[in-house]
Amino acid sequence: MDNSELTILVIDDETFVRETISDYLSDSGFNILNAGDGEEGLEVFREKKPDAVLVDLNMPRVDGFEVLKAVREEQPDVPILVVSGAGLIQDAIKAVRLGAWDFVTKPIVDLSILEHALKQGLERAALIKENKLYKEHLESEVLKRTEDLRSEIKVRKETQDALMALQVEVIETQKEIIMTLGEVVETRSNETAKHVRRVAEYTGILALRAGLGPEEANLLKLAAPMHDVGKIGIPDTVLNKPGKLTSEEFDLIKTHTTIGHEILKHSERPIIRAAAIVAYEHHERWDGKGYPRGLAGEDINIYGRITGIADVFDALGCDRVYKKAWSIDKIKGYFEQEKGRQFDPVLTDLFFENLEEILELRKMYPDG
Repeated sequence: MDNSELTILVIDDETFVRETISDYLSDSGFNILNAGDGEEGLEVFREKKPDAVLVDLNMPRVDGFEVLKAVREEQPDVPILVVSGAGLIQDAIKAVRLGAWDFVTKPIVDLSILEHALKQGLERAALIKENKLYKEHLESEVLKRTEDLRSEIKVRKETQDALMALQVEVIETQKEIIMTLGEVVETRSNETAKHVRRVAEYTGILALRAGLGPEEANLLKLAAPMHDVGKIGIPDTVLNKPGKLTSEEFDLIKTHTTIGHEILKHSERPIIRAAAIVAYEHHERWDGKGYPRGLAGEDINIYGRITGIADVFDALGCDRVYKKAWSIDKIKGYFEQEKGRQFDPVLTDLFFENLEEILELRKMYPDG
C-alpha cells in the first residue's frame, strides 16, 4: 500500500498534539488534513473524504463521540482511530461501540505505535472493500445467470428442469459467499481460513448422526462457516492480543455473538437464518454458564450445540496466537471433563464415536 495515495484527517483541539502527529505521518508519506475540533473535522471529512480519521474524544463544540457517530453513519468502512488521553475503560468501550476501529492513548511515547495501528486499520479497510466488491461481483453473477436461465426456460420451454437449475445456482452462490466471508473473518483474527471449512464438515457429520435429515444437516453445514462473523466488529488489538485478556476485553470479545446475530437476523434465506442462530448460540453452555444469554440444556438450539462442539474441537487441535495445538488424547480428556457442563453430553458422545471420520476430514483440510 503506497502511503502517498492515502489521505489522513487528524482532528484534535490541542495544536501541539495535532501538529506532532501530522508532521510524523507526513514524513511517512501520508497526505494530511487537519481540524481543530469535531465540527470543523466533520466539515473536512464530508468535503475531502479522507481514507482514515484520527480523532480525540474531548473537544469543544462537537466531541469525538459525535464524530464517531457521524462517520459510522455516513462512511462505515472508513477506519477511524481514537487518539485520546487515558480515561475510563467505559469511554474506550463506548468509542468502539460507536464505530472506533482502535484506541491509542495519549501521551504517545512512540508515534510508530500510532502508525502501526493506522496501517492495520487501512489494511483491514482494504480487505473489507475487496470482500465487498467480490460479494457484489458474485451477486451480479447470480443475477446474470438467473436471467440467462430464465431466457433458456422461455426459449426451450424446459420449465421444471430450468427452475431446478436456477435454485441450485442460487444456493451454490450463497454457499460461496458464506464460505468466503467466514474465511475472511478467521484470517483477520490470525486463524487459518481452513478452520471454517473443517468446522463446516464436522457439523455436517454430527448433524446427520444426531438425527437431522440430510437436507437440514446440509443446511447447517452451509451455515456453520459464519459462526464467528461478528468478529469483524472487534478491534484487532483485542482480537489478536497474545496475552491474557482483561475482563473488559473479554466482555468486548463476547459481543461478537450478538454482532453476528444482528448482521444476519434480518434475512429470510434459510441458510442465512440458520447462520444467525449459529452465530448467536455457539458459545452457550449446556450448564447455562455460557454467553450471550446464558441458555441451558435443550433451550440452546441444536445448531448452536453442534457448532459449539465442532468449533472447540478444531480450535484445540490448532495453533493459535495464545496456545499450541493439543494432542487428540488431551482434547478427548477435555471433552470428557466438560461433557454435561460445557457440551451436550449426547452430542459429545456421538461426535467422538465418529472420531475416525472426523480425523480423516481434518487431513483433507490441513493448515498452511
